[in-house]
Amino acid sequence: MNTIIVKYIAIILLICIVTIGKGQNTSAPDNNLQTEQKLPKIHNPHKATIYSALIPGLGQIYNKKYWKLPIIYGATGIFIYAFDFNNTQYNKYRTAYIQMKNNEITNFEGYTDAATLLRIKDSYLRNRDLNVIVLAAIYMLNIVDATVDAHLFDYDISDDLSLNVQPTVKRTYANQSTVGVSLSFSF
Repeated sequence: MNTIIVKYIAIILLICIVTIGKGQNTSAPDNNLQTEQKLPKIHNPHKATIYSALIPGLGQIYNKKYWKLPIIYGATGIFIYAFDFNNTQYNKYRTAYIQMKNNEITNFEGYTDAATLLRIKDSYLRNRDLNVIVLAAIYMLNIVDATVDAHLFDYDISDDLSLNVQPTVKRTYANQSTVGVSLSFSF
């Protein structure tokens, strides 16, 4: 199990180094000046989505949200460990349950009833399956987070954000006056 995790991390680091090292240096020649001008780099949400779908966390690196990587990999590591623990315990109690049903053993870790072993086995099975669901949710949240961050990457918030509230008198369709409040946003 540990060698798989080490290989997985090594592959992620290798891809991150290769991806970060490649910069887009697009330039458009100006016919009048005969010099190269750098075009502004456009942040691509589709690229961030694909990166995060291929390798969790790579979309966050593309979006320059490096602080999210420990959260993604920490949560993933915790639930992989929990999956492994629950799977091991499930297999152990399943084997003990089968052996007790076949009258090969009469006592397993202090339990003498096959029904108790069945409940414990089912509990570990349920926990294992929930860990798989949580891992899938972490994976999907990783992709959604990278996509949303990429969409908001170039979002510019002006310093002039204001709300103007004024009383208003309006005419209705029946030509009557009504009093109300007018809200206007400026940004």
